[in-house]
Amino acid sequence: MLIVDSERRYIPRVNTGGNYCGHSPDTPRFTLAKPAPIGKGGLPRTITLLMERITQYYDSPTLKLPSLNLANGSERQQRSERREACICMLAALLKHTDLTSLRVGIPSAEGFIGLTMDVLAAQTGITLRRCERAVKDLKAAGILTVSQPRQLKEDGTWKGLAAVRAISKHLFGAFGLKQMLEIERKKASKRLKQQAKQWREEGKPVTQTDKERFSIFMGAINNKLDKKPKKDARPQAPPGVDNFEYQRALLLKTAELIEQHPEWNRERLYREAAKQLQGRLQA
Repeated sequence: MLIVDSERRYIPRVNTGGNYCGHSPDTPRFTLAKPAPIGKGGLPRTITLLMERITQYYDSPTLKLPSLNLANGSERQQRSERREACICMLAALLKHTDLTSLRVGIPSAEGFIGLTMDVLAAQTGITLRRCERAVKDLKAAGILTVSQPRQLKEDGTWKGLAAVRAISKHLFGAFGLKQMLEIERKKASKRLKQQAKQWREEGKPVTQTDKERFSIFMGAINNKLDKKPKKDARPQAPPGVDNFEYQRALLLKTAELIEQHPEWNRERLYREAAKQLQGRLQA
């Protein structure tokens, strides 16, 4: 039986061209609800410059990002409110992108933590449903990849964690920032190397705090070397060699190899670093 609420009044709505989502085709909104920090202490210029340039997609979808324009499988141009949502979502993702690995999230001692859709939607200022559709389009366009990490609980079951997303490096190239990205990523690798060299201070006593800090740092290295969290692939020290000192030497050698071969994956970097260290131990 259908019950009609006679007291409920009809409220007229005006659709300005965006399925009543508040979108105005003539005045799209690309500003995040929580703007990205810029200038000294803010995001790298490569990131903020891309955030500025991706707005060009709104007026020239076919020219700037044809794969995104055709992401819905239609030959027609992507709707304006959809283009607005994709640009806002990309800006929110870029705001939290690690420049070295191009992953979106927060590095931590437990691993790389992805951001939930609720958090990202709050950054954009648009509805969750629009954000979900935008992410679907970005994935279909090859701009965004998504992996779903899991955590083993004490009872033997698995717990799904927030998805870890990664921005394609080709997006930077599509807006004329390929060379700038490569330079910034090399700088990031150098900073990583300099950070590692701090462990080579002569005469510095190795305390338990040092070892814990070193373990966290090694976890960060693991996260930067691969998009998907995997089982720790670091080689262990040979018999008769102190494992902590070996891991410290392995870290330094790995940092050098990252700078020389940024395209290598984690396993190859560790394998080559261990090989070179083995030669040094046998010498």
